[in-house]
Amino acid sequence: MDARGRLAVNANYQTAVPHIYAAGDVIGFPALAASAMEQGRLASAHMFGAQVKSNSTCLPYGIYTIPEISMVGQTEQELTAAKIPYEVGVAKYEELAKAQMLGDETGLLKILFDPESLKVLGVHAMGDRAAEIIHIGQAVMALGGTMEYFRDTVFNYPTLAEAYKVAALNGLNKVA
Repeated sequence: MDARGRLAVNANYQTAVPHIYAAGDVIGFPALAASAMEQGRLASAHMFGAQVKSNSTCLPYGIYTIPEISMVGQTEQELTAAKIPYEVGVAKYEELAKAQMLGDETGLLKILFDPESLKVLGVHAMGDRAAEIIHIGQAVMALGGTMEYFRDTVFNYPTLAEAYKVAALNGLNKVA
């Protein structure tokens, strides 16, 4: 254990004792239920020699407060520190019919994307049901999608998912 009582594990979630695995809160960050389930899945697959794929760079984070906060991918700070160029598309909940119906007009959805390739680099949401809608961005990122997907896709109306189209249009207008 380290000084904070966490267990050290390798990429397969094995501890220093090869037949003992650990996942979830006992290994530290990100210490989220969804991440712990994925860690456990990967550990058990390794135990039994199964070959599985995982995209650990595309794990969603959710903070279940009021307002909810959720994200997937890179942050503006990470992109800036790595000197990766990016542009931002934002949709404010006040622009969405569904948010108005829910009575939450203070939330927002922010999409970070490469201004050249238009590839989605990160998605951040704050407001009612943020942890629910983040998965749309997660799926597009995991499949290497671009802002064009959000621009060209028809979303049910009225839904909070409409925020992706609004954010994409706002962001793409900056690079047009």
